[in-house]
Formats: sequence, C-alpha cells, structure tokens
Amino acid sequence: MAEADINQAVNKMMESLDKGTFRPLQKNGYVCSVKCFDNKDISSEQLQHCIERCQQPMAQVQNYLSQEMQSFQNRLQRCAMDCQDRAQDSLSSQPSESQIATAQAGMEKCVSKCVDGHIKLLPTLKKRIEETVSQASS
Repeated sequence: MAEADINQAVNKMMESLDKGTFRPLQKNGYVCSVKCFDNKDISSEQLQHCIERCQQPMAQVQNYLSQEMQSFQNRLQRCAMDCQDRAQDSLSSQPSESQIATAQAGMEKCVSKCVDGHIKLLPTLKKRIEETVSQASS
C-alpha cells in the first residue's frame, strides 16, 4: 500500500510538471530549432550547433530532474532500510513467530511513516524543480 501511495503521489507531481512546466520549455526548444532552419546562410554544422543550443535548456532540466528524483528515491530507501534495521535489532537470536510478526508490523508502520513523510516533501521538490526550470528558460 505504501509503495502505491508514493508512486501515485510522484506520478501526480510529474504529470503536473510535464503539463505546466516541461511542455512549454520543450515547445520553446522546438520553436527555436525551427528558426535555426529558417537561416539559409548557415552551414550544416552551424545548423546543428543552433539546434543543440535550442535544446540545451530542456537537457539541463532533464539532468537536474534525474538528480532530484534519484536523491528523493535514495532518501526514501535509506528511511526504509532504517526501519528494517530497527525491526531486526528488536529481535532476539531465536525469535518466536509472534516476535517476528510484531517486528514485521512495526517495520511496515515505520515504512508507512517514511512514505507519508516523503509525500509531504513533494510540494517543496516540485517548487524547486519549477524554479530551476524558470531559471533555465530565462
């Protein structure tokens, strides 16, 4: 359940970013690229450089987005691993079925808290991404 919650929240954020932030930036890149073709006085190499310059802001945003999402995922994994470590540490060397079940339930509750905490971070992450895109497109 926790995994579905985080996936749904991240997908919702990404969909919003795509429609409201990334598409306009991509459009600007494509419009800029089309203008490169309008200049009949440049060589093929210059044309390629012009197109690359036009696409550079979106490429920078994609790199930044990958880094941010990787960092977010790493933080969530560390939190979940801490929950697992706590559950293991709570068990004796020869745990009973009941102790294992209790540790498992505690771990699941802990992971659920990790997910909830990280879902609460998404608006801040989204704002940071939007600010970065705004800087890249100016």
